[in-house]
Amino acid sequence: MANADQILSLIRNHLNNDDAQFRKVALQISAVEAKNGHAVLARTIQELLSQKKTSFSNLKIIPRNKDVDDLLLQTETYDSLNDLVTDKSVKEKLERVIKEYTRREELQKYGLANRRKLLLYGMSGTGKTMTSGVLAKELNLPFFIVRTEKIITKFMGETGQKLSRIFDFIDEVPAVYLFDEFDAIGAQRGMENEVGEQRRILNTFLQLLERDSSDSFIVAATNAIESIDKAMFRRFDDVIEYRMPDAEQRLLLLREYLYTAKNLDFSQAEPLFMGMSHAEIKMVCSDIFKESLLNDLPIDMEMVKMIVDKRNQLCREIG
Repeated sequence: MANADQILSLIRNHLNNDDAQFRKVALQISAVEAKNGHAVLARTIQELLSQKKTSFSNLKIIPRNKDVDDLLLQTETYDSLNDLVTDKSVKEKLERVIKEYTRREELQKYGLANRRKLLLYGMSGTGKTMTSGVLAKELNLPFFIVRTEKIITKFMGETGQKLSRIFDFIDEVPAVYLFDEFDAIGAQRGMENEVGEQRRILNTFLQLLERDSSDSFIVAATNAIESIDKAMFRRFDDVIEYRMPDAEQRLLLLREYLYTAKNLDFSQAEPLFMGMSHAEIKMVCSDIFKESLLNDLPIDMEMVKMIVDKRNQLCREIG
């Protein structure tokens, strides 16, 4: 059963409204119970957590709006800034964004506005989407993902109309809004494969972004910063680069995701994950954890190497 430290940690996290840590400790308890042969208890804990209805969730359900209902996806957030493993410079910029928001009224007295329009760029899986959720949790705001695939259409003028409806909603409902795969909207004017409609989409977004004076956060994320039109950069309050994890970050991720590996030499395992993104490391660690749980085996270097080798082989096969 759960030990005293775990019980105290659960209570402490509940009182602090720290849903991410609460879930992490609960999953640790579930893993231990599974190893001790208490499969029903372990499965029950996991099923309860999967319901995502903890009493201190920060999700604020926004009433449905027929104008944007199919264009926005409201998502619950669990990760805090402490959960984000990234460069120190990135965290410092995010801390500045959070600080300016919490003191925005003081800034307004001097005619200053808080940073709330952010352009995030970097390779896939390095924490851009997670950052948007982190901001929503830290600022206690709803989190919406803009469904780019629903916005971009082949009909002339329709995309611009949908963007206008989204920005109207942004003005009405303070929240964090993520425009993922932003290069679909913000691609450079004059590129070889550009068509006239793409230029109109970009111009519409530039005008809407510049006119926006809401209390919402507008976050754009892209894996292809080189394709973003240069006119877009000055419309954002901050442009933040996300890099692949270094050795120190890989160690932190491994210790977090393989928390039951009591006898694993993490410093020896870390180089095996070189070149992987944060998301890839999480995926591989999940496979390692399942291998250990399903076969009732301890996590050791042999198991880690086996799972990593399988992943590398798959990557080579798909080219």
